[in-house]
Amino acid sequence: MKPFVRRSHLLVPVLDREKVETSWTHNADSVILDLTGIESEDDRSRARSLVKESIRHASRGGAHVFVLPNKALARADIEASVCPGLKGIVYPGAETSADIEEADSILSELETGRGIASGVLQIIALIDSGTGVWNIREIVTASPRVCSSGLDELNLCRNMGIIPYADFDPFVYAKGRIVVETRAAKVQPIGISHPYGVLPQFDDADEIYQLALRGKNLGFAGAICPDPSWVVQCNTAFAPPADRLEFFRETRRLFAEGVARGTAAVPYPGTTMMIDVPVDENARVNLELWELCAAREAEKAKAIEKQESTMA
Repeated sequence: MKPFVRRSHLLVPVLDREKVETSWTHNADSVILDLTGIESEDDRSRARSLVKESIRHASRGGAHVFVLPNKALARADIEASVCPGLKGIVYPGAETSADIEEADSILSELETGRGIASGVLQIIALIDSGTGVWNIREIVTASPRVCSSGLDELNLCRNMGIIPYADFDPFVYAKGRIVVETRAAKVQPIGISHPYGVLPQFDDADEIYQLALRGKNLGFAGAICPDPSWVVQCNTAFAPPADRLEFFRETRRLFAEGVARGTAAVPYPGTTMMIDVPVDENARVNLELWELCAAREAEKAKAIEKQESTMA
């Protein structure tokens, strides 16, 4: 799978038409259209009838659009959703490789039947049980469609009988497993630092940013945003700091010169820091991520410009 940037995944209920119709205006890298939590059969039928139109709305700003189906009704929800413009699905409550393999099979069948190139549709695997955490390696390696994985912390609390508190993170181990196993499989881990995974807040922009930044430093590459107020903060936190770009570029230049001279480590001027392989590698990773982020922002800006010209 080609490298990609999805720092913010804005979660939008399909039946909330105002949120759907404005979802493209928030600059999210991704929009997840939520088909879960719908109680009545009439509402479920209406949601399915609206999902393809919702994909068109959500993608107007250049966001990658995913659909979150109800696990118990996954086939019907996915069949109602797959169309050109969909990026993929969020698979809820994945517990084994068989779950992902079944979703892969459904997507392959629908790609063939609906004129979508084979293998285009992706899967974000959400884990909400102890079994899922235990089997994370087989889940993220079950299909080349799996692009990201993260914890559904609220449902994981319910599954494990945990009452969440702001001053204690019960999922330190689970988050570590997610990050290590997904990174090893070259899949992106998504999540935010405690307590917002279980007790999300929306009115303190600086705290949202700080917890997203802490999530990045835990190894996450982005987060699911339950509210638009998270989007800008996540886009900023999960990107390299702009004020460090020149440092990263100079680090790479100095180290390359040192290597050419046969030196394994070189001093960074004006500091006591020595540039060696790990420091140079960190600079390389950050610069590559910055380029991906800049390209992603350019894609979204182009899409928004097209929308504005159409609406003018």
